Amino acid sequence: MATSTAVLDSGLATSKMILDGDFEKIDFRGELRDGHLVTKGILADQAAIDGIPVGIYVLEIDGTLVKCNQTAIAAWGRTPSLGSSEKYCGAHILRYPSGEVMPHELAPPSVVIKNGGTVRNADAICEQPNGKRLLALANIFPIRNNDDEVIGAVNIFRHNTSKTVPGLHTDSQLLP
Repeated sequence: MATSTAVLDSGLATSKMILDGDFEKIDFRGELRDGHLVTKGILADQAAIDGIPVGIYVLEIDGTLVKCNQTAIAAWGRTPSLGSSEKYCGAHILRYPSGEVMPHELAPPSVVIKNGGTVRNADAICEQPNGKRLLALANIFPIRNNDDEVIGAVNIFRHNTSKTVPGLHTDSQLLP
């Protein structure tokens, strides 16, 4: 674990690692300051995460959405209100692949925050306010402090073009 932290803290984690799905070598870290999450490594650099063409968003331990990149905003079709009442995801509506509504508090990021594990390659449908839907392939990881306590989570997601689900938006320009 210490090696992974050193990689991230020294800035060696790259957008290429995220794009390649090379998640085994990435250990997301942060700390609490005045009761709020402060991310370290690549997640601390807004310009860097905006430059990564997959959706990325960060949650505090209570599920509050505190950071996201431009690709996530494009996928959601809206700009969420960061640091307020937005919880677990910025999508207007989340749905299970079956099409049923997925309550945000039951979404995979809430599971990661509660149990400290990771969720890999989970499918969820993001529905925009205009009704467009896309199937997202999500990988969610805990953000830990130096004592290895979970203090938040990060979701890295992309458009899952390998599956066909009726009624979904298939424009790959919406989300890589």
